[in-house]
Amino acid sequence: MNMMEIASALLAALLGAVLGGTLTWRVVGVRAKARHARLVAAAREQLTASTQNLRAVNARLQAELEKERTAAQQRQMAFAAEQRSSVTRLEGQLRFAYAEIDRLNAGTRGPGAAPSDGVTDGSGFALTRPFER
Repeated sequence: MNMMEIASALLAALLGAVLGGTLTWRVVGVRAKARHARLVAAAREQLTASTQNLRAVNARLQAELEKERTAAQQRQMAFAAEQRSSVTRLEGQLRFAYAEIDRLNAGTRGPGAAPSDGVTDGSGFALTRPFER
């Protein structure tokens, strides 16, 4: 083997390596693009499924929230009605107590005395003395 044949062999080997590398690079690139496309499609499908799932959960939670708001409003209305009923009942008891006080005061002042308003003794000052039993 002479120098020319060695150089030709080296050049052919180098050229074969470059062509083989280029071909390998293209095959690997095509496979990588196909894998990338599959991964992107899978990710998009997963994103779509997750989005639909989250929308369903959001709709369910919105319905529960609206239900809870309605229930809270009903509880507030029931509590307000109970408070009004309680106030009305206490006002009735207070009126009865003032009427009893007036009756007892009329007994001590005499039958012809004018009834008081139950809050003052006629002098304009509030009653602060306890009543004797």
